[in-house]
Amino acid sequence: MELRTDSGQLKAGGAFKLIATGYLLGAGVIFIPAFVVMGLVATLTGAPIVVNGQIVEGGFATVAGLAPLFLLPVILAGQAMVLSGIIVLGLWLYTRWRPIRVTAGDASA
Repeated sequence: MELRTDSGQLKAGGAFKLIATGYLLGAGVIFIPAFVVMGLVATLTGAPIVVNGQIVEGGFATVAGLAPLFLLPVILAGQAMVLSGIIVLGLWLYTRWRPIRVTAGDASA
C-alpha cells in the first residue's frame, strides 16, 4: 500500500485506504472464525431452519444454514466503507482547523 502526502499532509484518499484496509483485515480476523463456527453449529445441530415461518428441508437447508458465510464479505466491506468514510470525514473536518502532519520516523531508533 502506498500512501501519498501533499506538503507533509496525508491525503484523504490515503487515510481512507489505510483505515478501510485496517478495519477490513482486523474485523475479518475476528468475524470470519465466528461466522464459520456459527454456520457449522447451525448446520450440524440438526435443528430445523425456519425461513419466513416455513421449515426449510432438503439441500436448501444447508445453503440457508451457511448463508452468514456467503454474506460475510458483503457485511465486512460495507462496514469498512461506512465506518472509514465517517472517520475520514471527521479527520477532514479536523484539518480545516489544524493540519495533520505526517513525518518520517527514524528507522534506527
